[in-house]
Amino acid sequence: MASDDNLHRVDLNLLVVLKTLLETRSVTRTAEQTGMSQPAVSRALAKLRELFDDALLVKAGTVMRPTIRGGQLLEPVQKALAGVADVLATRPAFDPCSTARVFRVATTDYGAAVILPRLAGLMFALAPGASVEIAPVDGQTFKSLGETNTDLALYSDNPVPAHLHSRDLFRESFACLVRAGHPLLDRSAGSRMTLDDYVAASHILVTVVGGRAGPVDTALRLLGRARHIAVRIPYFATAAQVAMSSDLVLTIPRRAAETFSNDQRLCLVEPPLELPSFGYRMVWHERVHAEPDHVWLRRLLLRAVRTEADPPDDAGAPRAPA
Repeated sequence: MASDDNLHRVDLNLLVVLKTLLETRSVTRTAEQTGMSQPAVSRALAKLRELFDDALLVKAGTVMRPTIRGGQLLEPVQKALAGVADVLATRPAFDPCSTARVFRVATTDYGAAVILPRLAGLMFALAPGASVEIAPVDGQTFKSLGETNTDLALYSDNPVPAHLHSRDLFRESFACLVRAGHPLLDRSAGSRMTLDDYVAASHILVTVVGGRAGPVDTALRLLGRARHIAVRIPYFATAAQVAMSSDLVLTIPRRAAETFSNDQRLCLVEPPLELPSFGYRMVWHERVHAEPDHVWLRRLLLRAVRTEADPPDDAGAPRAPA
């Protein structure tokens, strides 16, 4: 038989003919079952004999009998062709109702706070046996997307590696949080701080990547102003706790601010200056782009972030991957 180095020279159709010949022990019936002519089956048998250096099947009166080598080949050839059939089989459909799939999502606690509650509600209504594991966004996140560690990441519209896929989830603006009873609330006209009060206060900066300043500081710099950052922290929820127990001002993405302001100890206030909005999106790798379970998860995420004012999404439609 050909060595592994020569497998590319083997015509897979020859193995189909060999399997059928060994099963039927008849050139005529093999021709019928494979849709070949009898001469074509005879030529294929000649090639097989040369390939295996064995007669494989021989005449025994009016029938054909396998040689010892031929008889030994039937089962492994059947298994080999069954394996090839499995490889070429249509990708099975994803059934949320019966899956026990563990989905791994990388996100900051901002993404977890504003998306995960709605996502979990939808997911476990449709896929009660599924699980979600949340991993932090860090310097290894994009590498993990290319391996088996992470299914997708929730990320801002900062640059990501060009080979990754992405889909926008929403646009986000900023809002401020201060503790209930904060002195600034008495001076906030129409729930908006004045610029002088804002820069006079001390602030909390949430910086996931550990920077010394954020978009607020860039916007203030353009106005010739600056603020005092008293606390730098990588966690949105902890920053809200700090604001709740101090006179520090916290400026964070609006969806997170609205979520945290459900606690009566925090009040949402509009910032006193124009701040740039930013996009929030999901990011994934080509290796999972067409996988049915991943497509389902991405469409479910689109549903999770849709508001009542948004048009219906195509989360359940059998279309191209999200």
